[in-house]
Amino acid sequence: MRSKSEAMIAMNLYVQKIPYRYECELKLGSITLFPDFTIRHPETGEIFYWEHFGMMDKSEYVKNASDKISLYMKYGIYPNDKLLVSYETQKQPLSTEQIQRLLQFHFDCQFQ
Repeated sequence: MRSKSEAMIAMNLYVQKIPYRYECELKLGSITLFPDFTIRHPETGEIFYWEHFGMMDKSEYVKNASDKISLYMKYGIYPNDKLLVSYETQKQPLSTEQIQRLLQFHFDCQFQ
């Protein structure tokens, strides 16, 4: 994992027994991406992608994140559908609660 936040996401996926691969190649037209996580829904087998954008207080990073999301959408992969997206800034780090809310919404996970 490249960051503490990605490690937190991976740990939550593991604990919930949700199969995933880290930075697995994805071809969208002539462009190759490496989503942070490629996730297989444990019940339906559907594929989801998770991108975590961890430096949203840097303007060039924000532009690149926006371009990346636009590329996903161009190929029919939409946020809050097959694309899970999380963000953080230096002052507002990703929390376990944010990760768990995304997992509850997309995979009906239960947390104690």
